[in-house]
Amino acid sequence: MPINWPALAVFVLLFALITVLGFVAVRWRRGDLDLLHEWGLAGSRFGTLITWFLLGGDLYTAYTFIAVPALMFGAGALGFFAVPYTIMVYPFVFVVFPRLWSVARRHGYITAADFVRGRYGNKWLALAVAITGIVATMPYIALQLVGIQVVIAALGIGGGGLAGDLPLVIAFVILAAFTYTSGLRAPAAIAIVKDVLIWVTVIVAIVAIPVQLGG
Repeated sequence: MPINWPALAVFVLLFALITVLGFVAVRWRRGDLDLLHEWGLAGSRFGTLITWFLLGGDLYTAYTFIAVPALMFGAGALGFFAVPYTIMVYPFVFVVFPRLWSVARRHGYITAADFVRGRYGNKWLALAVAITGIVATMPYIALQLVGIQVVIAALGIGGGGLAGDLPLVIAFVILAAFTYTSGLRAPAAIAIVKDVLIWVTVIVAIVAIPVQLGG
């Protein structure tokens, strides 16, 4: 596939912006990042608006824009599993999570394992919850990497072998580096840019697709 130079230029500029923003985010509402509470929760100082952006950036990913539509295109109605389970999640979130948040805030819990250990007093159960959470996240991370690889391939970059995987490796290392240095502040700052881009994409699609199809 030939390189799509306009798309590649936009991609490089946005990736550079995100990279800089991710590393600079360490200074945002500065705290002691040696503390897990500061690294993993940004000291709980984001507030409603930033948290809204962060959740939007976390929910709408390569899974949303590439994996699910591709599954629907390739397998048909099977791909619609994403619609009902998402609808079912929201009532659960609004009923259970406010209570979970208040308890975690009162007792200083940071992770689900912290909550389980505090609630049941069993460190082995807490360890099992922590390990389950990590293992269950691995396929999702793999899916995001595949999504990035598809995007990079669509730009006309890559191919077979190590050279084909090199752009993905570079992207992953950079993302891992600024997440390690900035904690939750990095994805929160990036989520603001990402959510704005999502809105621009949706609005352009609403206008451009009917124009291209004649109505």
